[in-house]
Order: sequence, then C-alpha cells, then structure tokens
Amino acid sequence: MAIQQFSLSNREIDVHIFQSGNEKAPAVIFLPDLTGVGEVQLESARLMALDGFHVFVPDLFSHEGAAKWCIRMFFNLAFLTNEASNPGVVEVFELIDRIKQLPFVDAGRLGVIGQCLTGGFALHAALRDDVKAPVVFHHSLGVTGSGMPEASARAICKPIQGHYVQIDPMCPKARVDQLKEQLGTYFETNYYDWLPHGIPHFFRRTDEGRRAYINMMRFLKMQLN
Repeated sequence: MAIQQFSLSNREIDVHIFQSGNEKAPAVIFLPDLTGVGEVQLESARLMALDGFHVFVPDLFSHEGAAKWCIRMFFNLAFLTNEASNPGVVEVFELIDRIKQLPFVDAGRLGVIGQCLTGGFALHAALRDDVKAPVVFHHSLGVTGSGMPEASARAICKPIQGHYVQIDPMCPKARVDQLKEQLGTYFETNYYDWLPHGIPHFFRRTDEGRRAYINMMRFLKMQLN
C-alpha cells in the first residue's frame, strides 16, 4: 500500500493506493463515510487488490480535518439535496479523472463505492460512461425523496448495486423504494439482517457483513472483468 497526494482544483487529497499484480487492471474508488478512512476499510481494499483490482481509498478530510470538511459541505444546499453540482461530487469526479491518468489503470473500467454521505456520490458516478460498477451502501443524502434528483436518476442506464439494512433512520426503506421506482431494473437491492447503518465496517466482523462483501465483489467482477 502507498499513499499518494492528488492535486485537485481547490486542494490536495491523500489517497491510499492498493495495486493489484496486474498491469492495466480495472480501478475501484472506495469512498469512506463520515468516520473517515479506517482499518477495516483499508483491509478490505487490500483484499480487493488481491482479487485483481487497483483500489483507491481517498481521505476526503485531507489537510482540513473532518470538522472543516463537514462545515464546508453541510452549509451547501446542493450537497444536502445531492444535486450533481454539489462540491462533494465535483471533487470526487475530479479525483476519478486524475486516477484515470495513471498508467497502470484501465481508464474504461472503473468502479465507485460510496457509503452513507458518499453514497450519493456513487449514484452520480453511474452517470459517467467510464464508471461501469457503481455501488452504494445506504445513501444518506439528499435529504428529500429518494435521495437522488429526478432528472439525474432518470438519466442512469446501467446497473447499480445497493446495500441496505432493515432498520435505518438515516436511509429508511421508503427512500430506497423511491429510488427503485426511479431506476427500475437497473437497481439491484440487497438487504441485511442484524446489521446497523455502516455495513462496510462489518465486512470482516459478522456473517452478514461478510455476505455484503461477497455480494459487492460479485458485482464488481461481473461489471469490470
């Protein structure tokens, strides 16, 4: 694993990079949630790399900390409503474009995993031609309706994999059902018993967490290999 600094328009972001043993392999951008980059996420990224993917785990709080990042984002209406113009999506898209330029990345085979507040970023990534495998774990933003603006949702025409828990105040089933109405057969939903919000934190810890990881890897391999 290496940590590389990527220069974006407004700041620099540190990214944990786990390279597979293959050149020109597909890349997966594994976005953290509000808790930031943790050991379970890094361990999962390492295992994903052993399965043949270059995995990039960006520290979205780089050089400003969680509090400043949250203030910058949560006082932005476009962020709260998960509009495509929101600064979180803009930064992640810029990062994706930087990652595509790396010589060992197959720029046409990208996956994006988002969770909680970055789940909406993964939904918007489904609108990019180069992102073949968008994965969302309980998207918490936007704050109204399905969490995805109608115009953006209707423009999606590729498979998206979703992962949810049965009881989740931050992403209730009604929100997921509305997103299913918008996306139709493009949206694969997976539900897990006895897990709280924050499924990726349990990839290595419980049977249901391991099942979520297996489901995610099945989708990534199907879409990117």
